[in-house]
Amino acid sequence: MNSKFTLLGLLTVALLSGAAFSSQGDYEKYYLQRGPMPFEVMDINGDGVITAQEQAAVRAQRHAARAKAGYMMRNVNKAPTFQQIDLDGSGAISRNELSTWRAGCFQQRR
Repeated sequence: MNSKFTLLGLLTVALLSGAAFSSQGDYEKYYLQRGPMPFEVMDINGDGVITAQEQAAVRAQRHAARAKAGYMMRNVNKAPTFQQIDLDGSGAISRNELSTWRAGCFQQRR
């Protein structure tokens, strides 16, 4: 009985690890979806923060994927800047900063 739980736990960890360490190409589905992308997609190197270069690269990849799929590119010029999301001005966006910024945007819409 205990070995079943251990096996289930190991399988769960393996699946979650696989999702966390997927290649950037696996994230194309997020590029085609509407709305915000998960933090893990934007943190290309997996170091726990998003740099301006990572944000720019992900944004360019998303725009390219959406253009290739034939999506209209409305409001591209209204996208938030890195500085708007980097609330503490540290030059990197943490998971908490991104969540706080998104919550603030949500509150403004209501």
